[in-house]
This record gives sequence, C-alpha cells and structure tokens, in this order.
Amino acid sequence: MGARWSTSVAAPPISTAYNLPVREGMLTVGTVDGRVRLVDAATRMTRWEVQSYPANHFCSVAVSPDGRFVASVGESEEHWKIFDAASGVVCVTGPRHDGTGACLCRVTRSGHRTLLDEGCPVHAHTAGLEVVAFSPCGQTLATGGGAFTVILWDAQTGKAELMLEKLTDWVTSVSFSADGARLASGSEDLSIRVWDTSTGDILRTFLGSHDTFVFQVQFSPADNRVLVSTGVPESRLKLWDVDSGEMLRSFGFCILAEFGPDGRRIATLSNSDFNVFHLVNAESGVVLSTLASHTGYVSSISFSVNGSNESKLASGSYDGTCKVWDSSTGALLRTIDIGNSVGSLVWGRDWERDEEDRQRAVAFAMGHDQRLGAGSRVVALEVGVVRMILDRVLGRV
Repeated sequence: MGARWSTSVAAPPISTAYNLPVREGMLTVGTVDGRVRLVDAATRMTRWEVQSYPANHFCSVAVSPDGRFVASVGESEEHWKIFDAASGVVCVTGPRHDGTGACLCRVTRSGHRTLLDEGCPVHAHTAGLEVVAFSPCGQTLATGGGAFTVILWDAQTGKAELMLEKLTDWVTSVSFSADGARLASGSEDLSIRVWDTSTGDILRTFLGSHDTFVFQVQFSPADNRVLVSTGVPESRLKLWDVDSGEMLRSFGFCILAEFGPDGRRIATLSNSDFNVFHLVNAESGVVLSTLASHTGYVSSISFSVNGSNESKLASGSYDGTCKVWDSSTGALLRTIDIGNSVGSLVWGRDWERDEEDRQRAVAFAMGHDQRLGAGSRVVALEVGVVRMILDRVLGRV
C-alpha cells in the first residue's frame, strides 16, 4: 500500500516546499566539419564534444525522446553512431560492409571497399548517410542516404530490423509519426513515401506532386498531417493529410520548416532570405513573428521539448552560432558560439539532470512521508505530491 498524507499535516505548496529547477534542456549540434557537440541551452556551457566523422564531413544528429542518447551520421560514411548523452562515449555503432566478421565484401588494406558481395549477410548501408531519426519510444533508429534505402535499426543492439528499399534516389529526410507506427521519407526522386514501421509496407506515395527534390518531411506531433518542403527552384512548403492524400495548404517559397510541439505553429525559412525565418499559423498560414539575427544561412530549427519552455526555439546557422528565441515574441534570448558552421541542430531533454531531479523529488516526498501519522483520513502520496513534483520537473505543467 502506498504511503499516505494525514489531514492533520498540511501538504505544503509545491512551489515553496520543493525548490524545482528550471531545465531548458540540451542542444545537440552537428557541424559541417564532422563534430557533435552537446550544449546546455540555458548556460551555453558545452557538456562534451567529439569528432564523430572526418573533418570534411557534414554531420547530422538526432536525440532520443528522453535525452539519454545522441545519434549521428556523416554524409560520406556508411555507418551511424549512438552516444551516451551524459559522457559522449559511443554506445552502439552501426554495421558496415568493411570485410570483417561475417561481411563477405572485399576491401583494400586501407579499408576501401572494392567489391560489394550481393550475398553478404551483413545488413548495412552501401553509401554515405544523410539523415537519422529516433522513434518516439526511442527503441528504433531510422537512417537513410545515398544507397536509396531507409533502414530501421534496433537502437540498443544495432541490428537491422527493416530495409525500406523502393526508392530510386538519395534519401533526404525521414520522420516518425507521433505513435511510431508510420515513417515518412523524402527523396531526390521527388517522392514522399509513408511506410508501415512494423511491416515495411508502403501505405501511401506522393509522387509527381513536386517539381523538385524533397528537402524535408516531418510528421505533425499532434495528428496525421505531414509537412513537406522542396528544394530549389520550386522551394515550396506543403501540408498534406496522410490518410486522405489531400494537400491541405501550400505556404509559398520556403526551403526549411519545423512543426511546433502542439502542431499549431510552423517555423519556416524563406528561400529569398536564408538568414531570416518566420513563425506561421499552421492552419491559416498567417505570419505570427519574424526572427532575424543570423548573418549566415540558417540550416536547422528546433523547438524546445520541455513543456514549460515550449515557447522557445533554437536555430543553427552557417555563421557558426546557435540562437535561442522566445517564439511567442520573436525576441532573441541568447547566442551560443559553436565555432564552425552548424549543419544540424536538435533540442532535447537533459536526461542526466532530469534523473537527478527525479531522485530529489522522491527523496523529498519520502521525507515528508516519514513525518506523517497513521490512521488519519488521507490521500495517496504517489498520486498526489510525487506526481505533481515529477510533472513540474519534467515540464508537463
């Protein structure tokens, strides 16, 4: 039976009884020189930085939903890596056709592959990777790139679970639906495909609906809409209903876009002014605010994942900085110097600090529990104080 509060002991207000920290989370940054850096969004302090790929490799990153792991891919490398977000140590490395172990492919002494054996039992990419994404549960990793293939991996074991192969050109973007049951992929073959993540079946194909390659796809975090942006010269942003196949809205000339946490706002980057982006209403297309401060091309936009900080977003740029904004006002809150062009940026939870806060919350609650009398009219502690504390800690209220 759970511990209980006595009505003779007044439960102190959460805001005063427990000194709850404000956690803005961590920015994971991938640079164009192959580095991955984890930066505290509030303090601008770097927790760790690693040279994930050679210095001339564009590096793309993803963060697990709980913030515990960071994944990276390099544009000229065929394998992916998953890092422990607390330490920056590599936990899992994706397989590759390198002639070792069960791989039957031929390689030179320098490691250059000279022949890909079609009967090789190793499931891996055969060309450089460009995109990576975690599933909402954090158990699956999706990767894609130059081999015209998307692979779904077990993020813990590194084993391939599904090969999605019916593409005819580079994979430029992947995005999981909110329930993880579907995956959208964009490609230079001008297609958007929606896949069943349990079977690998194609559920819907949007082909011929764009004049140029698909630059980015993203599922709405709230429903079955998918956001698609296309490359130059078309450079249009389109919102589609995945179930019906209907185009809901076209937003004009944009090359980059990101849904807000509730799906009601979209951050968009115009193709005419690459260092200025806008927040627009997802239903009406009305511009809500304009955010301008970067002096170089804005390459990535990411909203805060912390519910208490959902009005904030971050942008990464080729000017070598990340900027944190108040998305409700458009005000610039702070600038973080990265030192090299930012190619990829994701705002994630600070798992290490969240875990510390969980332990402190439980210790706080149990300390009060020990001072309570028995046999009184009570309410369950775990349903009351602990839940409220953890909700505050994790930004759910």
